[in-house]
Amino acid sequence: MRQIILVFALIISFQCRAQITFIDTNTPWRQLSKQAKEQDKLIFIHFENSECVQCNEVASMGFSSPILKKTFDEEFISIRCNVGTFNGQNLAQKFRIMSSLMSLYVDSDGNILHVNNGSTGDSYTYLNGAELALDRKGKKQLPDYEREYKAGVRTSAFMREYMVKKQESSMAIDDLLDEYVASLSPDSLGNFQIVKGIFEFFPAVNSLAYQTIKSKTPKSITDSIFNSAKPDDRKAMNDGIIQNSFRIAVHKRDDKMAKQIAAFARESQGKNRWQGEIDSMKWMVKYYYRIADTQRYFENAAKLIENKYLPLTVDSLNAMDDAAFKAQQASFTSKRGKREPGMTVMSMAIAPPSQFIYLELNEHAYHFYELTRDKELLEKALTWSKKSMDLSNAKRSNAATPYRLGDPNFIDTYAHILYKLGRKEDAIEWQTKAVEAQKVSGMAYESFEIRLNKMKTGTL
Repeated sequence: MRQIILVFALIISFQCRAQITFIDTNTPWRQLSKQAKEQDKLIFIHFENSECVQCNEVASMGFSSPILKKTFDEEFISIRCNVGTFNGQNLAQKFRIMSSLMSLYVDSDGNILHVNNGSTGDSYTYLNGAELALDRKGKKQLPDYEREYKAGVRTSAFMREYMVKKQESSMAIDDLLDEYVASLSPDSLGNFQIVKGIFEFFPAVNSLAYQTIKSKTPKSITDSIFNSAKPDDRKAMNDGIIQNSFRIAVHKRDDKMAKQIAAFARESQGKNRWQGEIDSMKWMVKYYYRIADTQRYFENAAKLIENKYLPLTVDSLNAMDDAAFKAQQASFTSKRGKREPGMTVMSMAIAPPSQFIYLELNEHAYHFYELTRDKELLEKALTWSKKSMDLSNAKRSNAATPYRLGDPNFIDTYAHILYKLGRKEDAIEWQTKAVEAQKVSGMAYESFEIRLNKMKTGTL
């Protein structure tokens, strides 16, 4: 079968001198705020920890891109804080940070203008966040809305604006959305635009808002909202509903809600029943992992991987990517329309969906390494890890990728499982390969060497 070479959605930024200028990590909020006010700047705070060295290295790569320097140096006071330090703890407490891997864009009064969750080497993620924050600078902020809400303001327009502002700060809006939907008239619940707006706030599947729509909005309208949406918008709505629901289900350890999420994920795939089944199983696996139900996690992860992923071949992954490319190409062509003389033709790049297969194989293999000493389960994980390397190497052999010697993260996983199985010499051999693969990729390799040295000394 003809193999289509797709552009991977992986942006590698190399270390250089043109990078964001970070001030002293011990600078307290009072000084940050004072300096930002004096210079009429915003504040960029990146939170990290000492547990994930590689996460910090990845962030450093993102920050080292020259595309960020002008915007961040001219418009922001930037600081990196480890949440294990005194100042890091104080800043995390001030902004009620629950995760130690995230970036905040705030004004000098402490209003959160944008949030980037996680750590990434994609410099454009940080740049896009900066542009959003700058656009929101000086406008009506969350404390203004909170004062009006406490004063009794409940107009539909105000409630929508208030929810948008809370979402910009990555704050939950579940109660507000329920209140907003409960205040709507029966006629409003039959209005296409109003109901579409509710879905764009991602109501949880067991929420009053979602259940009200299901019971009072004609199904023809809800079907039309999703069927008429652009593919990216439809995906965003479905993903948002699932993610918001999942957050609540994990917090409450609600098995019933988790099963509702799995059913919603299956239905979201429409006629693609194979993908629907996989998505349904994936969310249950993820749920059991997040609530630390290791026994059910092991059982469900093994079922997903052995029934759905291990039978896959390179040809089947090529077919998957081929179909995605053709669908994207058709969508791109329809949007572009008829080409006129002098019109600029834009290029198109998509992330091959098959890459998520070997990423998940590696992820679950490493989870098994972390969670068990059972040799039978570790042998399963070793098989999955090997499969992830075989598929990724075959798929990336003709693609533009820095992983010429294989994906160092996958090799690292394989080495760790070997080590835990007591095969120390084999583990050292594979971890050495991981270090070399990381060096060839041009990315920081120190964390891989640290693990290699621990394997050699028997202290991993």
